[in-house]
Amino acid sequence: MPEKGTPRTRRRTWLVAALAVTLLAASAVTWFAVARAEEREDRLDANRELVTHGCAGLLREEMYASVPDDARGVLDAYGTLLRPGQESRALLDCTLAWGDGGGRAEADVRARVRAEAVPDRTSPGSVTGDFGLPLPAGATGSVGTADRWDGGAVATAALLVDCPAGLHGRGRTTRDLLVSVDLPSDTEGADVHGIPKAERLAVARTAAKVTNWVSRKEGCGSEPLPTEPAAAPAKTPELCAWLNPKGLGSTPGDWSYDGNDNTYNRRAGACGGRWDDTAGSPGHLTVRAAGAESWSGVLAAGAYEEYADKALVPDPAVPAPHDRPLTVERSGNDLQLALWARSECVAGPAYHRVSVTPEFDFDYGHEDGKVVLEPKDQRRLSRHVRTVLDRYLSAPDGWPKRSHCRGTKIVGEVAEWRGRD
Repeated sequence: MPEKGTPRTRRRTWLVAALAVTLLAASAVTWFAVARAEEREDRLDANRELVTHGCAGLLREEMYASVPDDARGVLDAYGTLLRPGQESRALLDCTLAWGDGGGRAEADVRARVRAEAVPDRTSPGSVTGDFGLPLPAGATGSVGTADRWDGGAVATAALLVDCPAGLHGRGRTTRDLLVSVDLPSDTEGADVHGIPKAERLAVARTAAKVTNWVSRKEGCGSEPLPTEPAAAPAKTPELCAWLNPKGLGSTPGDWSYDGNDNTYNRRAGACGGRWDDTAGSPGHLTVRAAGAESWSGVLAAGAYEEYADKALVPDPAVPAPHDRPLTVERSGNDLQLALWARSECVAGPAYHRVSVTPEFDFDYGHEDGKVVLEPKDQRRLSRHVRTVLDRYLSAPDGWPKRSHCRGTKIVGEVAEWRGRD
């Protein structure tokens, strides 16, 4: 005969066991959650430590508050300023990356700073534009965006700075310092430049800070760059006041002058304008746009090389004759007549490129999509582009005069509608 109360005892034992299992499971979940939280906090601390001391601390201010806690960071640093005696073209090349995208270039979050001495040439495209911070006349820079592998964006900045005392890289001594910076970007709230205003300031400030750090370490003699916005400079003579359509064979009407340089920089200058009237349209073979650009020092060679790669520089072996008709076909692009010249200016050898853009009325021609330029038309356009060059070189407040250019020689003419064999 079973003992009295045995079923009740067994039920009580089962309930106690079930409660113990539940408490044990809850404790395990709590322990796991706590462990995960501690792990994330450890990663965050490690990543902040990496930002604080990696890359000489140059990324700390902009990256410290936004480092992730879900991936451990990786530091890739080299360059002669970080590792003296190292064989490297770079003075500084440092990347911080987080995430497992398969490599530092594919990482989820990535920031990079680089500084190098430029021995002979560099492309003007990356360092001429709107930098967002005031720069001295010997420095030029630009801020923008670049695409990431995953479709995201990177905020970029580049600076080219004069170092009067020279830079001593792996090669010969030079006085041109090139700094570039990449920072993570969120394109929401982007301005007309494709980057949010706060990020635009952050990447420009980082580039200026890196430049100042390298300049001090190298003793290159450049003046410190400001790292914060400043009040607009006092009104100065307009660099592009010389440019107007008068005498260029333009259809009467208003012109717009967007993107002209407002401050002088001895490394590069640009002016441009185009017919922009709401009434009517420009007539056939009238000039509807004109412009001038100059590059000096390492930018001069870089600019000329870029145009040469597109076969858009004068060819001494094939002069541009104006003694026979030329057929121009519709291309969908604005075709320019450019005139190149070279000078010796305050920042070194310089190239000047001036241009006019004629209006081609392809309904005017005898064949659909084609017009014929008679020799007299070609000569007239050549006179217009030479007028632009003469005005540019002689303008008291224009870039060539401000840069004390001398010994100017004509290099040649390039008509974009004229094919190359």
